[in-house]
Amino acid sequence: MSEPIAGEPIAGQPIPSEPIAGQPILSVENLSVSYGRVDAVRNVSFEVPAGALVTLVGANGAGKTSILNAVSGLLRPRGGVIRFKGEDVTRDPAHKLVKAGLVQVPEGREILGTLSVAENLSLGGWHRGSTLAASVARVYERFPVLHERRKLQAGALSGGEQQMLAIARALVAEPEVLLLDEPSMGLAPKIVDEVFAVIAEIRAGGTTVILVEQNARRALAAADYGYVVETGAITHSGPARELLADERVIEAYLGIS
Repeated sequence: MSEPIAGEPIAGQPIPSEPIAGQPILSVENLSVSYGRVDAVRNVSFEVPAGALVTLVGANGAGKTSILNAVSGLLRPRGGVIRFKGEDVTRDPAHKLVKAGLVQVPEGREILGTLSVAENLSLGGWHRGSTLAASVARVYERFPVLHERRKLQAGALSGGEQQMLAIARALVAEPEVLLLDEPSMGLAPKIVDEVFAVIAEIRAGGTTVILVEQNARRALAAADYGYVVETGAITHSGPARELLADERVIEAYLGIS
């Protein structure tokens, strides 16, 4: 590691997150996640204000996805408290959180390739009832290519179109908080530009976004606030523009220059 960062904590000690202006719609306190005897996440704390875009960045295997899966109810944390809209949802299953407005776009998209585009979207809004058709119509307006391909099997779409479908499927649920796990993974640079343009549009529409990304520079450029995750712990945090400008953080924690 190069020149140490001022104020760097003693190794092994949890780092308290810095406060963010605004009322948090989501807060995570001392979150820990284990796989058997392996501690994947250790005492992670952060807040997400309503309407903000917050990013978790770090190397592959740092624990970012485990954090997101615990927040979305896909993993049961070993310890800590997760609050959504002021309510303790630490033990709530994923389907309950989706109905409450907390929706995840998983790493790898996980679309159902043998079903049509339209069927994938309908499954995303399984709880919408009489409002499902209107939600799907709004998504088609935002993603015209999906409307054009609505009768095709989802597996026949290009990688970029599949990522748009995964995001669109989440938007049909009309989330208040959207969790995005590695949305640029495996995509060509031009498609990555399109994905980040969609993320900016979603955020501009009032949806709170939590973005997990290995493309640290791109994620921090899009975000209000950033948290650097290394070996299951938050090692640095701050306004995204400050992290983006701090070459010591980029080099020491993310392994890129």
